Amino acid sequence: MKRKISDRSPRTPYMYRDFKEAFASLKSALTQGVSYALLLGESGTGKTTLLRALNAKLDRRRFHILYLCHGQPSPSGLARVLAEALHLPMRQTRAETSRLLVQTLRNLPTRLLFWIDEAQSMRDDTLHELRLLSEADLEGPPLFSVLLSALPDLKDRLLAPHLFPLWRRIATRVSLTGLLREELRPYLSHSLSQQPVERFSDDALSIIFEQARGIPALIQSFAEYCLEACPEGKITTDLVAEALDQLEST
Repeated sequence: MKRKISDRSPRTPYMYRDFKEAFASLKSALTQGVSYALLLGESGTGKTTLLRALNAKLDRRRFHILYLCHGQPSPSGLARVLAEALHLPMRQTRAETSRLLVQTLRNLPTRLLFWIDEAQSMRDDTLHELRLLSEADLEGPPLFSVLLSALPDLKDRLLAPHLFPLWRRIATRVSLTGLLREELRPYLSHSLSQQPVERFSDDALSIIFEQARGIPALIQSFAEYCLEACPEGKITTDLVAEALDQLEST
């Protein structure tokens, strides 16, 4: 599904350490004109949230952002995605479409940033074509910047010989691994508000942290489930363990 990231700002994300460092690194790289960047992280670590935060901070007078999510275009389909985003008429052949793209991208008043979320779903030949399209103008630098956001296993695919030319061009590589233990309570207070979080003992939160492996979305989901299962009183380790056991069995 192709769309622009919404300009409507979501609630301010909690800037946990990994998130803050990745955000700063990507913002700096894109502003400086990096051609390829990679954001890796398990599901729930905040990759899409980070892309939305970046979208809100980049200068629209300088950048045009094209966001592709859950798309698995073929190599020829990739050219169509770009042509449609730039409102170009489709040509009869792929070569003609590519030539028109090169001419248009070369003359754009803004820098095109092509962001691909869930990039681990893209076919290898499409990833290869992505690099060829970006570098189709032999007279200048890459025509657009590419930001791939994906699960960690994409790295192994990019290291394979047929995709290694793309991997070695990725100058900025960042990962989201999750919260630190000391960030747990502040994160939940930010996400759920302070009052319900005060009901959790420190040991109860430690169980949630361990079961969720520090992944923010899982931490929030587990905490919300425990609050629903225990609507009143202090939430202890026994109550958390029982609630999470029930959640796992459903």
